[in-house]
Amino acid sequence: MKSQYIKLLKKQISKLEEESFDLEAWKTSAITVLERIFGENDPRAKQINNLKIDYSSWALRDSSSSYKPVETAKLKGKEVLNTAIDEIEIFGAPENHAVEVLGSDFVKKMQKMNDSERKKHFKGMKKDELVELLMKLTS
Repeated sequence: MKSQYIKLLKKQISKLEEESFDLEAWKTSAITVLERIFGENDPRAKQINNLKIDYSSWALRDSSSSYKPVETAKLKGKEVLNTAIDEIEIFGAPENHAVEVLGSDFVKKMQKMNDSERKKHFKGMKKDELVELLMKLTS
């Protein structure tokens, strides 16, 4: 899984160099990838979402300026994704096993329940259903 995540992130980085680059379209796909890998509340997804091309900068008005708003946004996006790759390479892929196996709807439902509600839910399940659930989680 680790190599697949890294491959996906590198593909997003390569999109930054496409001739028909569109920041808003790229942000959408990059956020989707980051949330798939690290979860919906990942701060990197928020950083990508906050990328903007600032054409109102005073630097643009200065003819000797080296400020290039599109390139600046691309560079920031690339750094965010490279940091995500570094994290996966050093610490490994995040543990999203339950979501992958059971589905995000089931996991979200369980997370919204308190301990007694979860206990009641699982007590109501048949033994075979519980065994099947545990087998999925441990495979």
